[in-house]
Amino acid sequence: MRITGFAAAACLVLALSGCAGTSFSYDDARKVEVGMTEEQVTKIMGPPYSVVSRADGQMWIWSHANGMTGASRVISFRLVNGKVVEVPTIPTSFK
Repeated sequence: MRITGFAAAACLVLALSGCAGTSFSYDDARKVEVGMTEEQVTKIMGPPYSVVSRADGQMWIWSHANGMTGASRVISFRLVNGKVVEVPTIPTSFK
């Protein structure tokens, strides 16, 4: 059986439409430490889904949702002058 280019593209769109945001793992997020630079964080986590400027610095946010299963996860780090100044505690139960 031969799959046409259109059918292959349609399958790819359906497969990708179930997820939104940037994929990341909590194991990687646990490696981020206070004092790390933007470059170091991006090397560990990949590019953030969103960066929000606030009076007390920037919030770098990674968010991932799976529309097929309903599972979602979010993590953010506060940076000031290009360095991490705050990291959240991530429970070991978060996979």
